[in-house]
Amino acid sequence: MRPPRIAIAPSIFSITLLIALGLAAAIILYTQERSSENAEIAAGALMDRALETIDLRIAGHVDPIARAVDQARFWSGLAETPTLAGHPARAPALALLTDLPQSAAVLIGFETGDYYQLSALGHRPTDYLDGLDAPAGAAFQEDVVLRAGRDAPLGLTRFLDARGMTLTARLKRRDLLDPRGRPWFGDAWQRDVTIRTDAYRFESTGKLGLTLARGFAGGVVGVDLTLTGLSDFLNRVPQARAGVLAVFRDDATILARSSLGEGDPQVDEQTLARRRAQLSMLVRHFAQHPTLASAAPVIDGRAWLARRDVVELGGGARENVLIAMPRDVVVGPIEALARTTLFVSLAFMLASVPLIWLVSRRISRPVRALSLASERIGRFDLEDEIPARSMITEILQLERAMERMRHSLSIFSLYAPKALVRQLVASETRPALGGTRRDVTVLFMDLENFTAMSSHLEPEEVMRRMSAYFERVTSVLLAHGATIDKYIGDAVMAFWNAPNDTPDHAARACRAALEILEVAQAQTQGWSTPEGAPVRTRIGLSSGPAIIGNVGSSDRLNYTALGSTVNLAARLENLNRDLGTGILVSEEVVARVDGRFAVKPAGRVSVKGYDDPVAVFELTGFGR
Repeated sequence: MRPPRIAIAPSIFSITLLIALGLAAAIILYTQERSSENAEIAAGALMDRALETIDLRIAGHVDPIARAVDQARFWSGLAETPTLAGHPARAPALALLTDLPQSAAVLIGFETGDYYQLSALGHRPTDYLDGLDAPAGAAFQEDVVLRAGRDAPLGLTRFLDARGMTLTARLKRRDLLDPRGRPWFGDAWQRDVTIRTDAYRFESTGKLGLTLARGFAGGVVGVDLTLTGLSDFLNRVPQARAGVLAVFRDDATILARSSLGEGDPQVDEQTLARRRAQLSMLVRHFAQHPTLASAAPVIDGRAWLARRDVVELGGGARENVLIAMPRDVVVGPIEALARTTLFVSLAFMLASVPLIWLVSRRISRPVRALSLASERIGRFDLEDEIPARSMITEILQLERAMERMRHSLSIFSLYAPKALVRQLVASETRPALGGTRRDVTVLFMDLENFTAMSSHLEPEEVMRRMSAYFERVTSVLLAHGATIDKYIGDAVMAFWNAPNDTPDHAARACRAALEILEVAQAQTQGWSTPEGAPVRTRIGLSSGPAIIGNVGSSDRLNYTALGSTVNLAARLENLNRDLGTGILVSEEVVARVDGRFAVKPAGRVSVKGYDDPVAVFELTGFGR
């Protein structure tokens, strides 16, 4: 009995319609999923960059004060006790408060109970100044407390103009501060190191701040640092418009934060209270998990994308900086666009049903050509373009549609090793978690001083530089038969002899490394940090056994290499920074290339994860 035959028109119509619907749905769903993931990745990258900027700003806010405290102990006449006329440190203290506007006051306390303080009035609220009856034009307040050799302490308050000239002065005999009872004095007394107090609200201003202090012979010198400037800066970070930023202690005490909309007439008190509560919960979440650097917690029924970093606020004390954004703010517009795209695509697809029927009746002759092209795509052979030469409009549209599909898949192939994808497609087996043991050569490369350079460049300039850099590096790796595993920021991981066999892979890797160093030096010529440090490429090579296969989860796999050979290559790459070398290779690589390259010993070094020191060699050029 002959099998049933189906006419070409209805069969092509049915198959074309089903394929078109399936491909459209797959592409739309894939695009939606990838767009959401990419949006989260991009938001995370922006938050990481913002954290770097905040770290630099905090360092610029605190480090000058810490250096000033270190230098203050060398001020001329610092150890002299004050008099009613003032103190010899008035001039350098005035200069410090003028040059470093984040400093609120200079404090000098003595073991005798004598005390000298010079305060910048710009940090004090207007109502406080009114209570002091400060004269017009007053820029500084000088307080002197004398105790040594007196039956009762005597104090004097003097107001100075911006040049340090006296405007008014008055004696005080009550409510005189004793520095010996202040935390900054007790913590720094007789200690030859700069200390930092916990954050507290200054009694005179009510503003949150901290004190950095250091002992000297007979007393302690310190500087009050206000944190108000940090809050103002956090509020200017772009992510503050939709998210929250904060600097907090390990006990979840918030030292500085963005405004959360305070002062915005469109934000009501209820909304502000909710945002404060959300910030408090985010801070507690990270405080309860001190090793957590990033998270996607659900706070108050809302998913957040968050990053946490550790910063120094002077005196060696470390605090935490947090940046968080609601996930729906980041991903919501993309998901909404994807849903709209889905409905529009379905509408177009339904509207095209009559056209597909017409096409199916007139495609008898070019069907074979399109079938062969479809088979090539199925084999992931995307090199040959599909020409659009049919005189029939409908066939021409189908040819163009398949060419667009081939082009889209060829773009997708840029994100995965083509040899691996072809192998998987040819085997007709489903990829699974796990791997096999193979002998490979692994390469790690990185750009030294890249972070310092990029932190002072516009993002567009960083992207332009890195795109050109990776284009040159990638072409070299592919030309030498490498499988590129991943790009990690400014770093690249690649390996040889997987998934396809690569004869003499250690030598190929050495040739690739030398060529990369040459083209990279030409590409990065003139790149440097603001301090003038050059940006250079570092490479590590290691040969040996590794597990090659798929790692990840059931819904997302990554083809990679694991094992001590991989770890050693990564350690060698990083070791270049300490040894001042460009390419470091393992002893196994040297043995395999057998004198075909110029290498010189770089010593035996201790490598993390290895019990005994490891012999390393610098690859300097081609040998015989």
